[in-house]
Amino acid sequence: MRIIHLVRMWPTNSDPQHGSFIKAHVQASKKLGNQIAVVCFGNKPIKNQEIKTFHTHSKKGPFGWKVKLDYVIKAINHLGGCDLLHIHGGSTDTAYIIIRLKVRYGNNIRVAVTEHQSHWFYKTPLGAKITARIADIRSAVSPALKSRIEKHGPTKCIPNILVKPGPDQLKVIKQKLKTGEYRKFLFVGDIVDKTKGISGILKAWKSHSKLFTKDILNIIGSGPDKQRLEIEFTYLENVNWIGGMEPYQVHQEMILNDILIVNSRIETFSMVIGEALERGLKVISTPCIGPQSVYPNSKSLIFRKTFSTDELIRLMQELKVVYSPVQLDQFHEKEISEELKQWYLSANDIN
Repeated sequence: MRIIHLVRMWPTNSDPQHGSFIKAHVQASKKLGNQIAVVCFGNKPIKNQEIKTFHTHSKKGPFGWKVKLDYVIKAINHLGGCDLLHIHGGSTDTAYIIIRLKVRYGNNIRVAVTEHQSHWFYKTPLGAKITARIADIRSAVSPALKSRIEKHGPTKCIPNILVKPGPDQLKVIKQKLKTGEYRKFLFVGDIVDKTKGISGILKAWKSHSKLFTKDILNIIGSGPDKQRLEIEFTYLENVNWIGGMEPYQVHQEMILNDILIVNSRIETFSMVIGEALERGLKVISTPCIGPQSVYPNSKSLIFRKTFSTDELIRLMQELKVVYSPVQLDQFHEKEISEELKQWYLSANDIN
């Protein structure tokens, strides 16, 4: 099958984690034996020798839509045709592209859309709704997100892909011993305070570090608020701003920590929760609707009852460190690849 993936997020030189969850789906579809091309509408992506990538950073509005369509046509010509256009995140531009392709190619090109965007939980753009409605098949990365999209047509839940710990990582995890002297807390994500709540973690750390003077907070990620937050909270002790890292580097760093903190107002899936659980970390998370529909509450994962800083402070103080990796095979590449394969084939059953 010849598949063109249309993406808005893709790893860049400045942010190698950006869109890594989308890239994992693209790579899985390639390993199924499909011919693949990627059309990226976002920032300039890292060059990839394995996947042909077309990039445009065109303007918004009808003129920009036309430019984006031209790049999709370039990808079609590169592959010598296209059997399936897989859109990762719908908007007005993708609705326009679908309509133009259907006029030109009819049902020779089927259209799939995968949604992972949190705007489905509060104010969904009209273009995203139209894209979901006119696509041939739809998927969402979590059950909670699926429930919001399926009003526009039958929707399958296909989760994000978690990279399971390698043998070397598992060996380190098994050898970890806790002396009780101090704990290492970890945040991983884009440094966008409005959505990720980093300032809330730092405010909690202000109180926590006065009582637990040897505890450490490591912050992995890059983003527009990083410099401001570093300056604003420069007085805090034992806070390490590590910066952006490649996904494999994040996994290596993760096993050196004890407790992951997720302080987002909203998440659709939260891969970092699953990655941390598989590497033996405890997780404290806000009551995000997406992750709560994906991961069951357990001894290793605590979903807070509220978004209050006081509750976060209390849990940080109380949580004991016990290394107990959780196995999440249902989110690994082999299992998700099979789901993708069956989902792609179902597009041909649409009249």
